[in-house]
Amino acid sequence: MIRSRWPDRFGIVVAIGCGIHCAALSLVFVLYPTLWMKRKYWEMGLWQKLIWLEWGLLATAWLLVLLAMIPGWLRHRRIGPALLALASLLLMTAVITTSLHFAHRWMSLVTLAAGLLLAGAHLWNLRLSPCGAPARASGSPISAVKR
Repeated sequence: MIRSRWPDRFGIVVAIGCGIHCAALSLVFVLYPTLWMKRKYWEMGLWQKLIWLEWGLLATAWLLVLLAMIPGWLRHRRIGPALLALASLLLMTAVITTSLHFAHRWMSLVTLAAGLLLAGAHLWNLRLSPCGAPARASGSPISAVKR
């Protein structure tokens, strides 16, 4: 069983990085709407690279949730962080992988909120799982002390 806390810590960094990406890109498009109109950016592949970046962040977020939440649940037996992470990832996936992503400017805020919820899920899981804590064999805290 993984007893390391690095998946949660890295998950927080990736989720916040995703949020910064969404907020910054939305701000750029609000401040410079002509960027959408410039054909040279489309021709040089900038937008395709941005989409690949978003898909990469999403895949990394899914991987880190699996690496952090499953061992976390095995240690502390609380389903709350995993449910919050799953809900935020499903929302983020629905926005990024469908036509909703470019439908409205508010979708970036929805993705930003999902990223912040995901960071909160990792933080919650990190707080519940002290490093090196043994997994409880029974529900009694006394059994953990006797070992």
